[in-house]
Amino acid sequence: MTLLVMAAAPAEAAMPAWWRVVSEVAYFAALAAVIGGALVYLAVVRPVLRSDVDVADRGAAHRATVRLLAWCGPLLLVAAYLQLAGRVARGVKGVTFGEALAPSRIWSFLTVPGPHGAWVSSGTLTLIQNICYALAAIALLTLFVWDRPTLVTATVLPLAVLGTVVLALPTTWAGQTVDTQLNSWLTQVHILGACAWLGGLFGLAVVGRARGFGERAGLCWARMWQRFSSVALVSVGAVVASGVWLAWRHVGTVGQLFTTTYGRFLLVKLIIVAAMVAAGAYNQLALTPRIARAHAEGDLGRGFALTLRHFPTVVAVETVLGLAVLTIVPFLTGSARTQAGGPPAPAVDGGVLALGALLVVTLVASLYASYRVSTLLTRRAQTT
Repeated sequence: MTLLVMAAAPAEAAMPAWWRVVSEVAYFAALAAVIGGALVYLAVVRPVLRSDVDVADRGAAHRATVRLLAWCGPLLLVAAYLQLAGRVARGVKGVTFGEALAPSRIWSFLTVPGPHGAWVSSGTLTLIQNICYALAAIALLTLFVWDRPTLVTATVLPLAVLGTVVLALPTTWAGQTVDTQLNSWLTQVHILGACAWLGGLFGLAVVGRARGFGERAGLCWARMWQRFSSVALVSVGAVVASGVWLAWRHVGTVGQLFTTTYGRFLLVKLIIVAAMVAAGAYNQLALTPRIARAHAEGDLGRGFALTLRHFPTVVAVETVLGLAVLTIVPFLTGSARTQAGGPPAPAVDGGVLALGALLVVTLVASLYASYRVSTLLTRRAQTT
């Protein structure tokens, strides 16, 4: 019996090289900063600043946001280049990461023709991705000298989104199934949802720490946090819905979360994400009504403290937790099912799709219910 248990023990996965961890964390952090920053400016900051806001507060928030977005340009350029070099080092046998940093190595990788029957090569798709990132970075860099954040972010956001989703396209349509397509596109939903959530948190946390806000800035920031809560709810919904699918594909049993390398890293990630969701719920269900009550009572000092000190502190904690999640991502290679020696995930059928649809509906209903509860608590605080 002991021999049988030893024979059935799961194989441990090899740990990724240091350069892969660094390059992937930098890449996803930069992508989140760009996508989340652009989205938050268009959906949160710009609408609030166009409303009845004190001139000093409008100027402080505008300058801080533009400065942050501008610095996202060089960050994206460096991170995308490191990620591209890492892709070369992983894809070309015998090439080290240091050698992969050479432009000639990268160009050779990008121009390798696709296999017979492919409508496009993987190198071409990677080239398109990095062209999108380069154009987005150049557009962001113009903010150092050209104060047009609306035009720039409206240009950058679709470029950054296209840059990540282009790799979901298959190089050949032969052998494509519902499983493979769902896996590819839901992975992109997971990435984009996480980028909007984490990048938005980071952007507002940084802007909220800027100087130059007046005593009435709490009124302005109360509106920003309320608007961002809607963005966060949609993003969290996308992350959770796609994450459930991906977890089911890669983890066969609950036990594999504890007995495989993939499962243990995924379990840590799930715990951190749960902590982030709890912090967000605290912001929405506790802090937002307290801010509304302070402003309803005319206590601008307490409103300022809650919106520009307490709230950003909680958001900063969420941002640090988000960075921890990004650090775990490079270690999620392979599959817990494979490491445990078990069978792959079953093929998708009508029953699986129906269950998935039911889970999505339940998730949407629960998120909408939390939004309504937060709204009711805020309105009650304003009238008491």
